[in-house]
Amino acid sequence: MSPDRGPVPIRASLEKLLAGLGSPEIDSMTMLVERWPEVVGEHLAERIQAVAVQRRELLVTVDDPAWASQIAWLEAQLLERVEGIVGPGRIVAVRVRVEAVGGG
Repeated sequence: MSPDRGPVPIRASLEKLLAGLGSPEIDSMTMLVERWPEVVGEHLAERIQAVAVQRRELLVTVDDPAWASQIAWLEAQLLERVEGIVGPGRIVAVRVRVEAVGGG
Protein backbone atom coordinates (compact mmCIF):
# COMPACT_ATOMS: atom_id res chain seq x y z
CA MET A 1 0.00 0.00 0.00
CA SER A 2 1.40 3.40 -0.97
CA PRO A 3 1.71 6.14 1.62
CA ASP A 4 -1.05 8.75 1.72
CA ARG A 5 0.20 11.76 -0.22
CA GLY A 6 -2.75 13.90 0.72
CA PRO A 7 -5.08 15.67 -1.67
CA VAL A 8 -3.98 16.16 -5.26
CA PRO A 9 -4.91 19.45 -6.91
CA ILE A 10 -7.63 18.88 -9.49
CA ARG A 11 -5.65 20.95 -11.99
CA ALA A 12 -2.78 18.44 -11.87
CA SER A 13 -5.20 15.57 -12.42
CA LEU A 14 -6.88 17.33 -15.35
CA GLU A 15 -3.55 18.18 -16.97
CA LYS A 16 -2.47 14.55 -16.70
CA LEU A 17 -5.78 13.41 -18.21
CA LEU A 18 -5.60 15.94 -21.06
CA ALA A 19 -2.00 15.00 -21.82
CA GLY A 20 -3.08 11.36 -22.08
CA LEU A 21 -5.73 12.41 -24.58
CA GLY A 22 -3.22 14.38 -26.62
CA SER A 23 -4.73 17.76 -25.74
CA PRO A 24 -2.83 20.91 -24.88
CA GLU A 25 -2.49 21.74 -21.21
CA ILE A 26 -5.12 23.79 -19.47
CA ASP A 27 -3.10 27.03 -19.53
CA SER A 28 -2.83 26.86 -23.32
CA MET A 29 -6.56 26.28 -23.78
CA THR A 30 -7.49 29.00 -21.30
CA MET A 31 -5.13 31.42 -23.01
CA LEU A 32 -6.54 30.50 -26.43
CA VAL A 33 -10.13 31.13 -25.33
CA GLU A 34 -9.20 34.40 -23.62
CA ARG A 35 -7.28 35.60 -26.67
CA TRP A 36 -9.71 34.25 -29.28
CA PRO A 37 -10.62 37.78 -30.51
CA GLU A 38 -6.92 38.22 -31.40
CA VAL A 39 -7.07 35.06 -33.52
CA VAL A 40 -10.20 35.84 -35.52
CA GLY A 41 -10.71 39.56 -34.84
CA GLU A 42 -13.26 41.25 -32.60
CA HIS A 43 -16.07 41.18 -35.18
CA LEU A 44 -15.67 37.48 -36.06
CA ALA A 45 -15.28 36.49 -32.40
CA GLU A 46 -18.97 37.35 -32.04
CA ARG A 47 -19.86 34.80 -34.75
CA ILE A 48 -17.14 32.15 -34.32
CA GLN A 49 -16.42 30.73 -30.87
CA ALA A 50 -13.63 28.44 -29.76
CA VAL A 51 -15.26 25.82 -27.55
CA ALA A 52 -12.90 22.86 -27.09
CA VAL A 53 -9.79 21.02 -28.11
CA GLN A 54 -10.21 17.34 -28.90
CA ARG A 55 -6.91 15.63 -29.40
CA ARG A 56 -5.12 18.22 -31.54
CA GLU A 57 -8.22 19.68 -33.21
CA LEU A 58 -9.73 23.00 -32.24
CA LEU A 59 -13.52 22.81 -32.19
CA VAL A 60 -15.29 26.05 -33.05
CA THR A 61 -18.98 26.79 -33.33
CA VAL A 62 -20.65 29.14 -35.78
CA ASP A 63 -24.25 30.28 -36.12
CA ASP A 64 -24.45 30.10 -39.91
CA PRO A 65 -23.20 27.50 -42.44
CA ALA A 66 -21.63 30.31 -44.47
CA TRP A 67 -19.18 30.90 -41.61
CA ALA A 68 -18.24 27.22 -41.67
CA SER A 69 -17.14 27.69 -45.29
CA GLN A 70 -15.13 30.75 -44.33
CA ILE A 71 -13.33 28.78 -41.61
CA ALA A 72 -12.32 26.18 -44.20
CA TRP A 73 -10.80 28.92 -46.36
CA LEU A 74 -9.04 30.54 -43.41
CA GLU A 75 -7.90 27.40 -41.58
CA ALA A 76 -4.19 27.82 -42.38
CA GLN A 77 -4.23 31.44 -41.15
CA LEU A 78 -6.16 30.48 -38.01
CA LEU A 79 -3.73 27.66 -37.22
CA GLU A 80 -0.79 30.02 -37.65
CA ARG A 81 -2.32 32.49 -35.21
CA VAL A 82 -3.29 29.73 -32.76
CA GLU A 83 0.29 28.42 -32.91
CA GLY A 84 1.49 31.86 -31.86
CA ILE A 85 -0.59 31.52 -28.70
CA VAL A 86 -0.31 27.85 -27.69
CA GLY A 87 2.94 26.86 -29.41
CA PRO A 88 3.82 24.76 -32.46
CA GLY A 89 2.19 21.41 -33.18
CA ARG A 90 -0.35 21.52 -30.37
CA ILE A 91 -3.34 22.22 -32.59
CA VAL A 92 -3.16 21.00 -36.18
CA ALA A 93 -6.74 21.30 -37.44
CA VAL A 94 -9.91 23.30 -36.97
CA ARG A 95 -13.28 21.54 -36.91
CA VAL A 96 -16.46 23.58 -37.26
CA ARG A 97 -19.89 22.82 -35.87
CA VAL A 98 -22.91 24.87 -36.91
CA GLU A 99 -25.27 25.63 -34.04
CA ALA A 100 -28.50 27.52 -34.50
CA VAL A 101 -28.87 30.51 -32.22
CA GLY A 102 -32.10 31.12 -30.37
CA GLY A 103 -35.10 29.60 -31.99
CA GLY A 104 -38.50 30.89 -32.41
